[in-house]
Amino acid sequence: MIHINRNRENLGKFTDQEVADGLKSGKFLPSDLAWQDPMPTWKELGAFTDLPPPSEGGQSSEISAVVVDSDPSSIEPAWERAAEQPGMGDAIQTIKQVFFEPAMVFRRMPTSGGYNRPMRFYVLTSWVSGFAAVCYQLVASLINPTMFLGDVSKGLSQTAMISIFLSVGLIILPIFLVVGIFASASMFHFSLRLVGGATKPYEATVRALAYAAGATSVLQFIPLCGGYIHTIANLIYSVIAIREVHRTDTWRVVLAWLILFMLCCGLVIAFALLVISLASAVSHGFSK
Repeated sequence: MIHINRNRENLGKFTDQEVADGLKSGKFLPSDLAWQDPMPTWKELGAFTDLPPPSEGGQSSEISAVVVDSDPSSIEPAWERAAEQPGMGDAIQTIKQVFFEPAMVFRRMPTSGGYNRPMRFYVLTSWVSGFAAVCYQLVASLINPTMFLGDVSKGLSQTAMISIFLSVGLIILPIFLVVGIFASASMFHFSLRLVGGATKPYEATVRALAYAAGATSVLQFIPLCGGYIHTIANLIYSVIAIREVHRTDTWRVVLAWLILFMLCCGLVIAFALLVISLASAVSHGFSK
């Protein structure tokens, strides 16, 4: 089956014969973007040189196009496809889709429709899994108090340590998640525009990163090393998500991440130098 997209709208999926008939009748344009397995990225329909000759009964493609385009099951992920308020089953199904069929999911994900649904999925999954990671850290800190809090833990009771970790998991974590996803998406979308890979608006970037990060966050349920595995998996699936949503090249997405990484490192270094210079100036002032 060949998936066809025009002006950022999904026209549906069609057989080779239907595509050939559609090109002949004008239903499809050579400039329409198309993809079929196992192509690495989308390309213009005019570049498909192995299509069969047009048939006489080319009108049948009109019917199948309407059926496919109006079928709610053509929308992915499952969290977006739910007609009513999505539930836990939709969240689990979306996680499975992202892990095992990432290219298909993000290729068919709506790039507009608001931030409500993707943000609810992201906060729900990341908050639950992140709270589990905080609980793991709490248990480790109760066994070895200096593991996470260092010398600060020497003056804390177990009750105080439990209060600190629970406050982080229940109050600070959700705020950090919401602010973090919009901030990272803003910086990454800007970086993606610099390399010419941003073909969709900022909302599409937020939605792609929210589903990728939310689904991979469940890896934090793995004790000890879950956080590290999640970081690596989130980066890999975010590259796939952005590539498919923006219909761009993988190298552009990777380059955008590298630019963002260097930018963040530069800001950290600049801030550190500023603090050092201020501390040096203050120390000189006291010495006089």
